[in-house]
Amino acid sequence: MKKYSIHTIEIIAGIVLLLTFSSCEDFLDVNKDTDKPSSATPNLLLTPVQGLMSTNCYQQGETTAYFAQQVATLSGFNAVKDRWDYRSVTRIGLFRRHFHDVASNARNLYLTAEEEGSNNYAGAGHTLMVLSTQTATDLFGQMPYREALLGNPSPPYDEQEVIYNGMLDELDLAISLFQASDESDRTMTAREDLLFAGSVSQWESFAHGLKARVLLHLTPNINQDYPLIISEIDLALSNWKDVEFNYFSANNNVWEQNQWGRSQADPPQFDYENNILNISAPTTFLLESVMGYNPTTGEIKDPRMPLMMTPGNVAGFSGPETSPYLSVAPSVGRSELRDDDEYPDLYDSYMTGDYSPQPFMVIEELYFIKAEAAFRLNQVGTAFDAFQSGIAAHMLRVGVAPADISSFLASDMVPNSAGDLTLSAIMMQKWLALYLQAEAWVDMRRYQYSDEIYVGLIRPENLANFWEDNETGKWIQRIPYDNQTEEIFNKPELERLGAFQNPDWLKVPLWWAGTN
Repeated sequence: MKKYSIHTIEIIAGIVLLLTFSSCEDFLDVNKDTDKPSSATPNLLLTPVQGLMSTNCYQQGETTAYFAQQVATLSGFNAVKDRWDYRSVTRIGLFRRHFHDVASNARNLYLTAEEEGSNNYAGAGHTLMVLSTQTATDLFGQMPYREALLGNPSPPYDEQEVIYNGMLDELDLAISLFQASDESDRTMTAREDLLFAGSVSQWESFAHGLKARVLLHLTPNINQDYPLIISEIDLALSNWKDVEFNYFSANNNVWEQNQWGRSQADPPQFDYENNILNISAPTTFLLESVMGYNPTTGEIKDPRMPLMMTPGNVAGFSGPETSPYLSVAPSVGRSELRDDDEYPDLYDSYMTGDYSPQPFMVIEELYFIKAEAAFRLNQVGTAFDAFQSGIAAHMLRVGVAPADISSFLASDMVPNSAGDLTLSAIMMQKWLALYLQAEAWVDMRRYQYSDEIYVGLIRPENLANFWEDNETGKWIQRIPYDNQTEEIFNKPELERLGAFQNPDWLKVPLWWAGTN
């Protein structure tokens, strides 16, 4: 297991300071070439880019898990998470984290690597750039792309079609760089590469998997290129290693902890959002609709449930009101008759321990991508095999015993044959496997929150006043741009899009989602 050690922290701090001082110097040196990469060599840049991306993935999941109804606050009154209301929010940090934290350093990584002829580092830089770009554009929609990071403080916003075409081209470039890698490249070891310990073939597999994800987002609304998706998945699976960021567990340094954990790690000098799982609970959609829990009888049908949360502190089970697995509906909150500690504790699961790995992309997602694509092609046998493999992979990650996995796959909780498989079963199991990951919200918007796909899903009732009660088909589609940068430097672009101080912008579907 690769560790996030103290030398990594020193590098991250150094890179952040380098960026800070460089930005100050821009005002003093008018002859400075803003397109020139930093003087750091690529081996010093790869580690901090990976570390910064891990925090980015956390923050993306922490934002979207509430919109995807995986968790909800116990109060029901959180303006953003419960009411879909960003009007009083003064900073959208995720916008800055893509451009300033990850993308700027990833760009320097591949530019310095290309300059010295290190194909391995260049390919890694392009792959991480696409990961950051993909996750950012799927939160915001249109954003600077072709003219981003070139020294212009007010770059124009590109449409998502342009961004997606660019990402696919960049992934093809990354794959070609990995294939061209040889002994002339700068050495890449576990010290520099916390994801793959320098394995170029595993980096290439990641690029293929990421390409399959990007292609899947274009379905079913833009195109139906399912054969290419399956081809990319098979290439990824041929040498796959889960893309996870592992944390160092030898001490309690907040820089070396997963921010999903109980300690709510808060690295200094940053404006990251702490998790609020301590005042949140599983949703009724998660427990009852997806995991099949019966609060009346207390029957647990999905063996992942007690491993993903700790039962609440109740005196004794006597029916739904005293269930140790109480749930909440988004924007409703807990019963007035219940205390917070009577609801399940969401910490210390495979995702929410202080030292739980932070996933970038894992094998169960690949299987479910393949299952959806094959099902759409009516290759039901292939789809069913991938569907079962996806469930089994996630259960193993959660900690379910192999015998219990077999029992679950043979139960009435999931289709037991290819002929019984449905798109809804695939997408709901994928939604569960992507617990606390932003990709779950992408899928829900691709299918526009359909209750035929996500059976049992209900739009929250107590939303902000600009969400009309009769707009039952209107769901949150995106998050707003960072008003601390974009309203200052890019106001004309926000006005052109109709996004400037307009809460209705949140209702506009992304390009790949079609129209509402």
